[in-house]
Amino acid sequence: MEVCLDDKKQMIMILKRLDRHVTQIFEKRTEVSLTRYEILVSLIKKGSVSQKVLQQSLAIDQSAITRHLKLLEEQQYVERQRNAKNNREVLVTITDKGRALLEGCTMFKDQFLNDLYEDFSDSELQQLKQFLTRLNHNVEKL
Repeated sequence: MEVCLDDKKQMIMILKRLDRHVTQIFEKRTEVSLTRYEILVSLIKKGSVSQKVLQQSLAIDQSAITRHLKLLEEQQYVERQRNAKNNREVLVTITDKGRALLEGCTMFKDQFLNDLYEDFSDSELQQLKQFLTRLNHNVEKL
């Protein structure tokens, strides 16, 4: 059975809705965006890093990282300060309050993922991962 163009369009729309729903649920339950969550996770893993390194590792633009870090700093989840060795560089560090937020987010995320994939077998999850990886690879080639 051949998949028509309308079916392909519908699959993209399903992915888009899924992304929106996952993002909304995560933000509603944790009170932090997925991007800001990723920033905090990256800071836990890397320690104090430059804003530029953080931006590159998350593959977001300069204005977006600045905006996210400003909000996280206002909420006292991160601290930003100039590098004493290179005054042009801004170093970002997660605070204890940021670590506490991350712990709560991680507990929710783990339960959310278990609930989300509840009806899938291990083989179905592996197959889904392979399909999505291939789709992502195809997009990156465009």
